[in-house]
Amino acid sequence: MIMAFGRKGIASLREHKSAWGQRKRSINVIIAIVLTSLMLASCAGLRVSGEAQSEFDKGLALFNRGQFAEAIPYFEKAVSLEPDFYQAHLYLGRSHLNLRAYGKALAPLRHAYRLSPNDFKGEVADLLIDALLGTAFSELKEGNIQTSLSYIREVLSTDPKSQKIKGDLSRVLVAVATELFKSGNVREAVKEYLEAIKADPDNTGAYVGLAKALFKNGDFLKALDAAQKAISLDPDSKEALGVIKDLLRK
Repeated sequence: MIMAFGRKGIASLREHKSAWGQRKRSINVIIAIVLTSLMLASCAGLRVSGEAQSEFDKGLALFNRGQFAEAIPYFEKAVSLEPDFYQAHLYLGRSHLNLRAYGKALAPLRHAYRLSPNDFKGEVADLLIDALLGTAFSELKEGNIQTSLSYIREVLSTDPKSQKIKGDLSRVLVAVATELFKSGNVREAVKEYLEAIKADPDNTGAYVGLAKALFKNGDFLKALDAAQKAISLDPDSKEALGVIKDLLRK
């Protein structure tokens, strides 16, 4: 009897302990959700209205399923209800970015960057830079060189020390410089090629373009230096070898 009772008692205690453990885990989950909600609300520096939060949650559910276009109207509604809703701006920008609508991503990501807490500035800056570079390329394809340059300057002002963007930035600058060179604006082309090299000293294309622009400008010694640097980076560069052959004929 005692042994039977003892076994039953132990079993009962185990059941109570298991039930309490499950309840404790549930309580911890609820606490975590509440704390997360409070943190997210405080990130924007205000308590978000229930209606704005509801619209945001609907958009977030769609975003997480990869339905970015469908999520956009909900984020837009959340932003219209709460203009300083940091996360709504962020996910609105991310939705446009995922759809490669770089120009449309800029405004919400700029707002998100301005509103974001210091701990999240870096992550938001990376997204904003992606949008800026994408827009710069798009403008360049349309032949809008100065507009493209304005976006590049904004990239530099957003995160001037970022190593992540150096390669992309250098390629955009080479593209801009090449368009300037083709349009006959050789002096400005030289300036942008030098900026491209400053961003990425290993960009062979930047040295080749610089060599061509300097050659066109009559600065043969500097053109030779640039062509030789290109060769040192890429011994098989036919363009750099072509510049050197042209220089030898002078």
